[in-house]
Amino acid sequence: MNRILKTMTGLARRKQQVRSHHPDPFNPQTTKGWQAAVKEASIPTTRHDEEVKRGLEIGLPGASSIEDKTIPTFSRGELPHFAGINTFMKAPFVENIHDVGKYDATVIGVPFDGGCTYRAGTRFGPQGIRRISALYTPYNYEMGIDLREQMTLCDAGDVFTIPANIEKSFDQISNAVAHVAATGSFPIILGGDHSIGFPTVRGLASVTSKRIGIIHVDRHADIQEKDLDERMVCTIYD
Repeated sequence: MNRILKTMTGLARRKQQVRSHHPDPFNPQTTKGWQAAVKEASIPTTRHDEEVKRGLEIGLPGASSIEDKTIPTFSRGELPHFAGINTFMKAPFVENIHDVGKYDATVIGVPFDGGCTYRAGTRFGPQGIRRISALYTPYNYEMGIDLREQMTLCDAGDVFTIPANIEKSFDQISNAVAHVAATGSFPIILGGDHSIGFPTVRGLASVTSKRIGIIHVDRHADIQEKDLDERMVCTIYD
């Protein structure tokens, strides 16, 4: 009898012990997924709605067989990811560089690898980054942020770099960054080998009196005077 009572007592205790390595999936206060879903409900859709409306106006309404009436005949927005012009994250392309000041941030491609000392090819980096960026949306579920609703972004295309001349290319890059920064738009640079860091900072410095911080992440310092008897990717901050 004592053995039976002990067994029953042990089973009762086990039932009271609720062990879980994960939070309650149905409690919006304890799971990140629920918190993100709740936060998503508070994000406006103003600019998304404007994009849909604009797409229908300039891309023609979809065929009569299309049930989703937000789909135009010609792709003019974020979707589908495999179509459209490859700007960064499908941001508007600003052909007239004098218009970048209308946007909070401006993407600038710098197709230059003339400073690399080993493997060339990063001149195609801006194209590759734009191509893969088409797969992503401006919304981040975990953070509950939609860049489209909270800032304006444009793509100004690429700087005209000079493949055979690092100094002239640096001058071109500095001119481009300085122009964008001077308009009040924040420049976002797509490279390119990491020699382009110097002309980028030089361009920023030419239009501000504030101190500029640099976070340099690399396996070496890149502060030697010359590399292979030239000013290359490892000598840019000297």
